[in-house]
Amino acid sequence: MAAKSRTAQTRRRFLKLVAGGIGSAVLPKTVMAEFRYLAPVNVDNPLTAYPNRDWERIYRDIYRTDTRFTFLCCPNDTHNCLLNAHVKNNVVVRIEPTYGYSKAQDLYGNKASARWDPRCCQKGLVLARRFYGDRRVNGAFLRKGSKDWADKGFPRDPVTGAAPKELMRRGWDSWVKISHEEAFAYHAKTLLNIAQTYSGEEGTKRLLAQGYDPDMVAAAGGAGTRVMKFRGGMAKQGAIRIFGNFRMGNSMALLDQFVRKVPEEKAMGSGSWDSYAFHTDLPPGHPMVTGDQTNDFELFDVENAKVIIVWGMNWITTKMPDSHWLTEARLKGAKTIAVTVEYSATASKCDEVVVIRPGTDPALALSVAQVMIKENLYNADFVKRFTDLPTLVRMDTLERLKASDVFPAYTSKPLANWVNVVSKDDHPAPTIKQNGMQMPEALAGEFSDFVMWDAARNAPVAVSRDAMGELFVKLAGIDPALEGRFQVTLANGNKVEARPVFDLTKEYLDANVTPEQASKVTWAPATAIRALAHTVAASDGHTLIACGMGPNQFWNNDNKDRALFLVLALAGSLGRHGGNIGSYAGNYKATLFSGIGKWTVEDPFHPQLDPKGDIKTRYALRYESMHFWANGDG
Repeated sequence: MAAKSRTAQTRRRFLKLVAGGIGSAVLPKTVMAEFRYLAPVNVDNPLTAYPNRDWERIYRDIYRTDTRFTFLCCPNDTHNCLLNAHVKNNVVVRIEPTYGYSKAQDLYGNKASARWDPRCCQKGLVLARRFYGDRRVNGAFLRKGSKDWADKGFPRDPVTGAAPKELMRRGWDSWVKISHEEAFAYHAKTLLNIAQTYSGEEGTKRLLAQGYDPDMVAAAGGAGTRVMKFRGGMAKQGAIRIFGNFRMGNSMALLDQFVRKVPEEKAMGSGSWDSYAFHTDLPPGHPMVTGDQTNDFELFDVENAKVIIVWGMNWITTKMPDSHWLTEARLKGAKTIAVTVEYSATASKCDEVVVIRPGTDPALALSVAQVMIKENLYNADFVKRFTDLPTLVRMDTLERLKASDVFPAYTSKPLANWVNVVSKDDHPAPTIKQNGMQMPEALAGEFSDFVMWDAARNAPVAVSRDAMGELFVKLAGIDPALEGRFQVTLANGNKVEARPVFDLTKEYLDANVTPEQASKVTWAPATAIRALAHTVAASDGHTLIACGMGPNQFWNNDNKDRALFLVLALAGSLGRHGGNIGSYAGNYKATLFSGIGKWTVEDPFHPQLDPKGDIKTRYALRYESMHFWANGDG
């Protein structure tokens, strides 16, 4: 009020002065004396001193939060990003990277590089939108059709046993929110009804009437629980949570016994789609070649490569936290090549692009191998010391020639090169204490000594699996032939023709997948196939292939992996920095948690409640490969 009154009086005073001054001389000083308090304020540096800066708090408080917490953004197993969530008024208002990866330290004192930071992507930065969005699944929901079906007592077709189509409208149906207790009850009732419907002879008739393949029906063994499929999904990232779904499938043996009244030893659990077939985030050919879940590398290793082939992977889009490694590798001079079925974001950044028809990856890789062998571009020293390509195959049976077949009373040498043979009465050490491959005693015979043809002595020589790499010269001391036909006298006196695996592979490739032949299948130009082979061969063992999940979706996916291993074996680009193959997808938690296997298939009829007691296992679960039945290929 005082300020308002003062303003009014000043205005009146000013008008009087002006009015009085008309026609007479009025000194400006007299008039302006009333406004001396309007003199400007001189501030030398407003950033250090200013009369009133309270207004700045408005802007400062925009970013001020009450608290923060650290969490792991884990949309897929291999992308784990450690992030900070900032909270204001109990609402997450901002998400930022922690910039803490350089603080990570392993058991040996090695620290991670600060170059991992900032580890995040734009999807993680706006994750709070999902927290509070209207599409977040918050509670238990049941499809309306499924709920109506259960509420009506599970009506089915009297012949096929199929549920009414009007109630099975997945994708079009709406959702009903229910309590978790109700969800558990509906789930249990539905599993019971499925097991009852498809068990026994009547269940078999219903499945056949629905058009299922007779072999598929026979595999169910008359147990309705076998038609159920359980698999851990990506939403369940914890090791126990992922494998808990498989454990539940194994526990369906309890339901089978209840329904069919069979002895517990004959009770069957559910079926289960393995990750190599259903989700296909794992490359099926890797365990076939290496015996391990996946051969892999950390993506930063691309900096050590001279040639990087992004095969069926849209790296920049699907691996955003790690896309900078690819960019930095290019800055260091690496050549990048995309093998893809589309012109992806990653392809647009690569030096070369080879576009192929979907599902023709094996043909392309095998054709690259054909060029490398045909034009003598392969690393012969690596092939001889690190691969089984020099081993002999007997042509009468097409089986690998064993040393015991050739040399009388031969006994294979004990395996000791990074191998621990586990006896049937023993157990492997926990994963973190294992040093090398853990081989069950029952499988040791599969790795008995084989035979190569020594070109120097012109005779067959027994070679142990231990004779590999640096130990090849020391333990074997031979120059194995890669090509040729050889007459080998067996221990029983008979003679057989034998040829190296390399020679047989060469014959097959020359006959079936020359660049011209592969071009008809893949639609990639023959010149592009040859150029790719030349580039790989010229990298001096520093070609790194990052293969995505896309090519895993086809029935021939294992051949894709085997063919890529062959290409890199020929190039000497396996098991070294900057020369390797990997998938960088899938779940490696099972490898680290060595007790997961027993926990998953613990005998459901005899669970161990004593933490120190022994666990009894029983495979009631039946793993299945969905690819066998896909698209009529079975």
